[in-house]
Amino acid sequence: MITVTMAGAMVKTVRQAEDDDLVVRAKTEADALSRLYEMYYEKVFRFCVHRLFYRETAEDVTSTIFLEVARRIRDFRGLTDHDFRSWLYRIAVNQANAYIRKTLRRRRLLARAADSLGPSPEKGGGDSRLDWPRLYAAIMKLKPKHQTLITLRFFEDLPFEQIAEVMEITQSAARVTMHRVLRQLRENLKDSFEWEA
Repeated sequence: MITVTMAGAMVKTVRQAEDDDLVVRAKTEADALSRLYEMYYEKVFRFCVHRLFYRETAEDVTSTIFLEVARRIRDFRGLTDHDFRSWLYRIAVNQANAYIRKTLRRRRLLARAADSLGPSPEKGGGDSRLDWPRLYAAIMKLKPKHQTLITLRFFEDLPFEQIAEVMEITQSAARVTMHRVLRQLRENLKDSFEWEA
C-alpha cells in the first residue's frame, strides 16, 4: 500500500516537473506553447461559457484569450504550471469582462441564455432542473468582480488560494468577499421569487 502511494506521488511529482518545464519552454518554443494550449483550452472555454452563458461567444473570447497568451508569453515571468494557470485565468477574466463591457448588453446575454435553456418548471416546463435563467439573472445583478468570484469558485472549482492569485487579492479577502457575495446572491434570488408572487 505504501509502495503504491509512493509511486503515485512520484508520478505526480514527475508530471508536475514536466508541466513546469513546459511552461518555461513555451516562452521560446512554439511546440511547448501549443501543448499548453491543448492542456488548457477546455478549461478556459468552460470558464468562458460559465461567465458569458453563450457557447459561440465563449468560443470567440477563448480564441482571443489564447492569442493574448501567445502575444505576451515571452514577457511572462512565472516558472511553474501553477504560475501559468493563475496568469492564464487573469487574462481570461480580463478578456471576458472586456467582452461584456464592449460588445453585449447584459440583458441580451441573459435573454440568449434563457432561450437556450428552454422552459422553466414555474412556467409549466415540468422538469426539476435548476432554474438557470433565474440564477443567471441573480448573478448578473452582482458587481462584475463578484460575478468573476462566483464563476471561478463554483463553475471552475478553483481553490481560494488560486482565486486570490487570479484576482490579485489575499485569500482571506477572497473568502470574506465570497461570504458577502453569497448573501447578496441569496437576496437577489429571494427578490426574484417575491417579484413573481
